[in-house]
Amino acid sequence: MKRRLLYASTLFFGTVVLDALTKALAEAHLRDGPIFLGADWLALRLAYNYGVAFSFFEGIPYWALGAGAIVLLAVVLWNLRALLQTRLGATALALVAAGGLSNAVDRLADGKVTDMISVWLWPVFNVADIAITVGVGLLLLGSRGGKTVPKEPAATEEGASS
Repeated sequence: MKRRLLYASTLFFGTVVLDALTKALAEAHLRDGPIFLGADWLALRLAYNYGVAFSFFEGIPYWALGAGAIVLLAVVLWNLRALLQTRLGATALALVAAGGLSNAVDRLADGKVTDMISVWLWPVFNVADIAITVGVGLLLLGSRGGKTVPKEPAATEEGASS
């Protein structure tokens, strides 16, 4: 358990640092316009999200969105803490926690989340968004692993003779 906790902590802090670094680099180098990465559908482009996913709830005060996100994240992590028993669960929780906390802290700092990865028609996103998406995907994948189909009870002689 200690090894998984160390692994999850390292992944968590590494993701938080990578997200903060990429947001700082985007702020410093993308103000003059996008940088296309070999194709017209893939670019680094500075954008801000004043709401939550896909800019929903833009009118809500940013401090309420940031604080609400942190509370929601704490509730989810508390309720899913048993997933730390497996490497897949620990990975999923670390990624979701890192992404959620990174975006919440970014929002609390200045009222917006910094995004910079633009893929075709998809909304612009950031490293924290990727971590959340991959983490949720792993949670879904992991939730299928422990499910078993209940077996039907064997027919009794009384039921078989009628």
